[in-house]
Amino acid sequence: MKTILVAINSKYVHTALGLRYVSEFCKTKGLDVTVIEETIQTPLLAVLAEITSAKPAVIGFSVHIWNKAYVYSLIELVRKVMPAVKIVVGGPEVAFEPERIFTEKSEIDFIVQGEGEVCLAELLQALVGNISEVPCHIAYRDNKGIVQNNGGVTVVDDLAELAFPYPDLDAVVEANKIVYYECTRGCPFNCSYCLSGISKTVRRRPLEKVLLDLERFIEAKVPLVKFVDRTYNLDEAYFLPIMHYLSMADTETTFHFEIKADLLSENTLRFLETVPEGRFQFEIGVQSTNDATLKAIGRENNWEKLAYNVERLLAGGNIHLHLDLIAGLPYEGVKEFIKSFNDVYSLRPHMLQLGFLKVLQGTTMQMQTEEHELLYMSEPPYEVVQTKYLRYEELRFLKVLEDVFENTYNTGKFQNVLTYLVKISGGDPFAFYRQLTEWWESKGLYPQGHNARGVTKLLWEFACDCYPEEKAAVKEVLRFDVFITQPNWVPTWLGWKTNELNESAMAFWRDKDEVRRYLPDYIFSTWRQIRKNYPIEAFDYNVQTGIAERVIFMADYSSGKCVVKPLVSDYLQNN
Repeated sequence: MKTILVAINSKYVHTALGLRYVSEFCKTKGLDVTVIEETIQTPLLAVLAEITSAKPAVIGFSVHIWNKAYVYSLIELVRKVMPAVKIVVGGPEVAFEPERIFTEKSEIDFIVQGEGEVCLAELLQALVGNISEVPCHIAYRDNKGIVQNNGGVTVVDDLAELAFPYPDLDAVVEANKIVYYECTRGCPFNCSYCLSGISKTVRRRPLEKVLLDLERFIEAKVPLVKFVDRTYNLDEAYFLPIMHYLSMADTETTFHFEIKADLLSENTLRFLETVPEGRFQFEIGVQSTNDATLKAIGRENNWEKLAYNVERLLAGGNIHLHLDLIAGLPYEGVKEFIKSFNDVYSLRPHMLQLGFLKVLQGTTMQMQTEEHELLYMSEPPYEVVQTKYLRYEELRFLKVLEDVFENTYNTGKFQNVLTYLVKISGGDPFAFYRQLTEWWESKGLYPQGHNARGVTKLLWEFACDCYPEEKAAVKEVLRFDVFITQPNWVPTWLGWKTNELNESAMAFWRDKDEVRRYLPDYIFSTWRQIRKNYPIEAFDYNVQTGIAERVIFMADYSSGKCVVKPLVSDYLQNN
């Protein structure tokens, strides 16, 4: 009996980890199961043709907030052209309220409730044997049309049973897709907006199996492995050996983890200081720094320890840090959100992700809708538009600010000029981004798309409009940011001094002994490579000291990243 499992990803680079685990587990039971992975951009009829050409007897769909509307349309089409096929759905969008799901989509035959490896395999085995009894944790309608919950939500207790989810790993790498992986499932916390803590337990895959899986990723030269464990660093005795192994591996692979920063011990922090640069990147969910909010959502953060640990990690300079905030949480009005924003911004993470509360089906937050007067989208992604604490206009403004922040701070291309602008605006980060957002919107720039060069010009125009007395210094700091983050782009409106330095720079490059003071391994290749890999530029403001003084910098791009070096060579000092 042929079964097709259909994963509709939000982007081409994503991989459907959940259905991959389900498929590989079913194969270990001798079942004929194949996964189809497409995206929400793929034409519906193209996916329909791919499904029907396989002539399956059973089709399974994984339903998430990003693909629900697409999958529902696909299910309707499948039922029209394949009236006898059995349609099974699973995933967080359908697992918790079977009565509602069967009402929304009557074409569905079965609903997998919870983690689907075991119960879907049992269902397929039952269907092969001309089903007499539906296995537990599979919701269905009986002969009278009454929905049978049939045991409710389940989890897989023994993760050692799960097979490696990437039998096509080489093809995944060749397609340059992100590889997702999990060594644990579940969460001991009970955040009211999240579904991960429903089991209230954490189950771990045996370490020896995890290390074998990771070795396969390393051998395949996977560029990025993203661990989807909800809180990776819960048990140091478990997670630290994995990190030690990855730290010592001969690999260029980057490993991404979601961690709770205030749980990091001194022992772990000392180890992390030794990890090769670029090997790890961390996502840290702060969500809020307001005590009443954290208590209301069932989350505990030791802010003092979290901030200290983040500062330690940033000081090491070897691990990329991404911190998260959520707007729209209970008891967090504008005043409280501003404090949360400024608290996290003051740490200066590499990225600060501003998200918005989503009231997911089956969560505690959904049951507290009336208490907190939550108004939210009735369809995915169920994002709040107003709360008891934030008016619609306030949340809408934060939505625009998020867009501005993504185009500026989170690109990593404007760190020096943004720091300078925050300083001259009074030192309050949120106040500055509020002003920038208001200016941005007044120019009709939201919700347009913007690239880095366009944003560079916009920041210059903003400074000219709002801080005309600081134009000279802003231009130099902005030019320095362009110099180190947008190589080989020299917009004339920023007043580049490349031409006036040309002769003295060429004299400098001809003196190999002088050059080797700054580049010990320097070997002349071509003038083109010199200009590309080692641009030299003069500035009238020293970003490194914060002093208005003449300084000449070299940007060294030879290693693939920018290293800035001030030059004090006799060849250049008189220019």
